[in-house]
Amino acid sequence: MGFKCDIQATRSNAAPGATAIVAPSIRLRAISVASDGGGAGVLSLSTGSSTGTVLLTVDVPNTDVYTLNLPEDGIVFPQGIYCHTKTNITAYTVFTDKYSGSGLVSQQP
Repeated sequence: MGFKCDIQATRSNAAPGATAIVAPSIRLRAISVASDGGGAGVLSLSTGSSTGTVLLTVDVPNTDVYTLNLPEDGIVFPQGIYCHTKTNITAYTVFTDKYSGSGLVSQQP
């Protein structure tokens, strides 16, 4: 599966909390999640806050790295991406539309 736009990878090992993994409204295109070897893992991502609406939950087999490419246009996180649940996960990388860097311009409705 190929992407038709610029992609940005953001790696995190953040547990549930007030800090956004990616703050602006963003489209998630793919995710890679690594188990910590302590048992089957689960990672849930929410929007708005760490207690906000869960838009994606990924189950990861023990001692495995799981990568999921989301079909079509991915999942829109309208109020940023936050970690809602992180159990037996070492780290994860979210692949989103590019949201920072030179040449980017804010889009007006």
